Amino acid sequence: MKKITYFGNSWLGMFIKTNDSITLLPIDSMAKLEVPAVEILKTTILKTTVGDTNLLGMYTAMNNNGLVLPNIVEEREVSAIKKSGINVYISKEKNNAHGNNVTVNDKGGIINPHVSRTETNAMGDVLGVELVPMKIAEYSTVGSSCIATNGGFLAHYKSTADELKAIEDALKVKGSKGTINTGAGFVAYGIVVNKNGYLAGEQTTAFELGRVEEALGLIK
Repeated sequence: MKKITYFGNSWLGMFIKTNDSITLLPIDSMAKLEVPAVEILKTTILKTTVGDTNLLGMYTAMNNNGLVLPNIVEEREVSAIKKSGINVYISKEKNNAHGNNVTVNDKGGIINPHVSRTETNAMGDVLGVELVPMKIAEYSTVGSSCIATNGGFLAHYKSTADELKAIEDALKVKGSKGTINTGAGFVAYGIVVNKNGYLAGEQTTAFELGRVEEALGLIK
């Protein structure tokens, strides 16, 4: 684990996306981000933009099976990303901030209920899982309100018991609720995690880190 920022911003998950082998980093990332991504996440680095923005985490959904890109992605960006070998789907969905809308591991996923059924199915195909529409703590943006690994999930601190059970059923792992960056419920934007380790926003407290590690199955 390492606490870090992206140019002073503790919301790492807005800018970075990872699975167990590849980490997408903003094209202007420096060694401060690149070194931890290699040493802690133990991944290959791919520096890119998506739709000419650095909001890689906000616009993409990814697991070890595939990557969903938004309709604003440029052809040159797609070509660069495909060289990594990952399966890519360019969604036509108008609600195109897929990092906001999708939480996924390799076993299952949840999705914003406002995303069309056609696109939900297409995204599920490339990710190799069923995506279950639901809300968390009254938010439809379940991708920002929950983060998952193959070992567990962490959801918004206002999640209800019924919601936690529904998430558990969809992702096929156990988890719990918590916060990140000193009390924020949008946990997916405060941490970047895979099976090897995680990066956390610099404002995250020791108590929050303990909940993260327990919920996501990172305690060895």
